[in-house]
Amino acid sequence: MKRRFFLKNFAMMTVPTLLAVLLIGLLSMFLVYDNAKKAVNSANERALSALRESMELILSEADAQSLNYSVSPHVMLRLEDLLENGYIGKEQMDTAYMFKSFVDSSVNCKPFVHSLYIYLENEKGYFFASTVGLANSFNHYDTEWMERTGQMPITRRQWIEPREIRQNDSGRYKTPVVSVYKRLYASDKNAPIGVLVLNIREDYLNSLCRESVAYEQQSILLMNEQGEVLCQGGAAVDMEQPLQKDAFFLSDTNQASGITCVSAIPNSIVWEQAQPVAILVGQVMAAAFAMGIIAAYFATRRNARAVGAIVNLVDSAEHGDPLPDVKQDSDIYGYITQGIVRGFLERNALDKQLAEKRYRLEAMYFSFLQSQLNPHFLFNTLKNIFWKTVKLTGGANDASHMIDLLTSVLYYTLVNREQYVKIEEECTHTSKYIEIQSLRFDNAFCVEWNVEKELRECRCIKFLLQPILENSISHGLRNKEDGLIRISISSSRERIFFSVWDSGTGFTAERLSEIRTQLESEDMPEESIGLYNLNKRLQLAYDSEASLSIESVPGVETVVRFSIPIRE
Repeated sequence: MKRRFFLKNFAMMTVPTLLAVLLIGLLSMFLVYDNAKKAVNSANERALSALRESMELILSEADAQSLNYSVSPHVMLRLEDLLENGYIGKEQMDTAYMFKSFVDSSVNCKPFVHSLYIYLENEKGYFFASTVGLANSFNHYDTEWMERTGQMPITRRQWIEPREIRQNDSGRYKTPVVSVYKRLYASDKNAPIGVLVLNIREDYLNSLCRESVAYEQQSILLMNEQGEVLCQGGAAVDMEQPLQKDAFFLSDTNQASGITCVSAIPNSIVWEQAQPVAILVGQVMAAAFAMGIIAAYFATRRNARAVGAIVNLVDSAEHGDPLPDVKQDSDIYGYITQGIVRGFLERNALDKQLAEKRYRLEAMYFSFLQSQLNPHFLFNTLKNIFWKTVKLTGGANDASHMIDLLTSVLYYTLVNREQYVKIEEECTHTSKYIEIQSLRFDNAFCVEWNVEKELRECRCIKFLLQPILENSISHGLRNKEDGLIRISISSSRERIFFSVWDSGTGFTAERLSEIRTQLESEDMPEESIGLYNLNKRLQLAYDSEASLSIESVPGVETVVRFSIPIRE
């Protein structure tokens, strides 16, 4: 039973702890994973925001250069004249020098610009380049942009594409660039008259992408409207696979330029980010669960000990063994519980003993009554004898007087069913018994009474004095003349003290010891039955302090004492 209780109590304490730790752990894991996702998404947003701002700054340079030549008619006319006629005079050379200085100052101060081309339609194929000044499409090493311009619809005002600038035909020296094309318009014409090409270093754009990378496996791309990759940073990307697959994907498209910024972070990064914290949470969960197990074990062991002590108390009570002492330990609640159970068991034991006493008292009283003759038959017979005695003598005589006294005593004994009577009533009927015995023994003894008046109304059980007096008269004073009996009833400390002293033969030490042993025995003795019954009746009706106390001096005196609680 104790083992089953221990396991059940341990499970009841452990399972809620496990569920609570597991729930808190799962919630913590979810929060950690959610924070990691937010961190990844935030990294994507920061990367795109930084890249978008950088690209807007770079593209604004192309817009600024385009406005320089489209807004000012004077500048546009001089540039047209230079590209139409070439170096035919000093004025054209001065114009070329002026334009080259202006363009070079704009290009050289921008680290991301590789070169700048300005082309206005002319029959000789002239265009202005930041690297050489006035150049011709027939002998310049980079003319691919002119072919791309011719291929694009005339309605296309701006486009961006990746390409390579080769220094010679061998292709040994080439520079990857991203070319920004912007159509040039005259103020008096609707159709474009040329194009401005701003070549941006691809390695510079790649460095911008790399600077925006927050995770090693993150991929950042810039793509044009055709989906061509202009530049990239971070992990390599397989363009044949969709970027959105198994990744946190974020893109942002500039409607004016058509450039799309893309950032992709693999889903595995989230777990890598959350893993250290998740491991820590797992360790904390394991530690919390272990501490919960330990706490549950000690608490269960404490409860099991308390329950075991209670079970021992109950077992001892059931088997009639003395109840074990309740030991006070650190578990004050267990100590209190055990104390309550012990008190309850002791009270039940006392109630049981009291019930047994009441039963035995009633049984003894019933046995006493059953042992008597039928009262109606006895009274009727005595009354008949009384009147016949009176009839024979012609009046009252000693015999009729004894019969009358005996009738009163028997009535008090058999008919009056009250268990408790007043002390005055007990003394009255005891006096009648003494008078019968005095007539019987021809007044061989006398009795002295000493009763406190205040005690006459107090109640006591019937026949307290008669068995003691019978023993004194029949045994102590049988062979003595002028015997003396003193009856004393007094009070002290809420108790009434009874004392019956006689000047009889007394008891020897051995006989007195036998009588005392018989009074304490549970078995009915063969001798001194009256004293034995009186002693048991006193113990059952009152308490152990009411037991008889007998003292005797052989040949001198004998005194019997007892006390009962005062009851009104």
